[in-house]
Amino acid sequence: MTLLLVQAIRATYAVLASIALIFELVPWTREAFVKYGKTRAAEQEDRDFVPKSPVVRAFQWFSTQTVPKNLFWHFYALGATICVLLMLDLSTWITDLTGTRDQQQLSSAWSASLEPMLRRLAKCGGFSMSWGNTTPILVASPHVATVLSLGMYSVHVILRLKEALYDQPATSARMHIGQYAVGIVYYIVTPFAVVVDGISSPGWSSPSIWPVAVGFTIYIYASVHQWRCHHILYQLRRRSLVKGSGYAIPAGDLFEYVVCPHFLCEILVYIAIWTASGFQATTLLWTIAWTAINLGITARETRKWYVETFDSKFPSNRRALVPYIF
Repeated sequence: MTLLLVQAIRATYAVLASIALIFELVPWTREAFVKYGKTRAAEQEDRDFVPKSPVVRAFQWFSTQTVPKNLFWHFYALGATICVLLMLDLSTWITDLTGTRDQQQLSSAWSASLEPMLRRLAKCGGFSMSWGNTTPILVASPHVATVLSLGMYSVHVILRLKEALYDQPATSARMHIGQYAVGIVYYIVTPFAVVVDGISSPGWSSPSIWPVAVGFTIYIYASVHQWRCHHILYQLRRRSLVKGSGYAIPAGDLFEYVVCPHFLCEILVYIAIWTASGFQATTLLWTIAWTAINLGITARETRKWYVETFDSKFPSNRRALVPYIF
């Protein structure tokens, strides 16, 4: 049977993606809820649209509620915490790789470790753990590929947390409180998306060496270039704070091809984890789809802002997210 948690995670991504696409299509909601940072208008109250209905007035008031963009570190701290807790659940199995316990003992230890947490999570949402109770819903013990996938994601989130806390300069940019809520939901759900297919029956089989090798190669490439691109942006930000020169057009590394290469690398990281799982982390495909939609929208708005701000100085051949394509 399939964990209902799998369906809940996939539905979450589908809802988030649908909302993002709808809000992007409507000019007013695009300005109010989609744009953030430098692309967000400083004064949302200056729009020509003046609502008459109390309901619409309330909606417009909500559209102006923002929080500092610096709070991105909350997302990474939350994601890193959940990753650590999940890894601790998996550690019961990891410590038994030497074969000091037999399979029955291992199965009991595993069930005592992770299953209660999943049951509590499901009950909080008013769900039962599966569509039926006739067959086991969790594997006896997780495959090493599950641990590998979670480890790759954990390193990624921890690195992002370190950057947000110690490397990224402070900014006065803001984001809508709804975007903050979406970020919280995303970083709660995604660690479970990485492992949920591997722990629900029938579990994963051993992937061959080539998808693991390809996945690691993509992962390292994307992580290195994301780090480089982030630090190019950080250096520009520090320079603008010192000189008061405002925004500048980033250059170097993958910025020569796209406006938001750090977004492209983020998507590649998730593709790498899915590949390294032997293409078995099916729920992670929903993560990839949501991330591509969300970051694709933001990259499109960012490129539009650069074109409007810098006009002819902006390289016309530089795409938004995917080199030569989009």
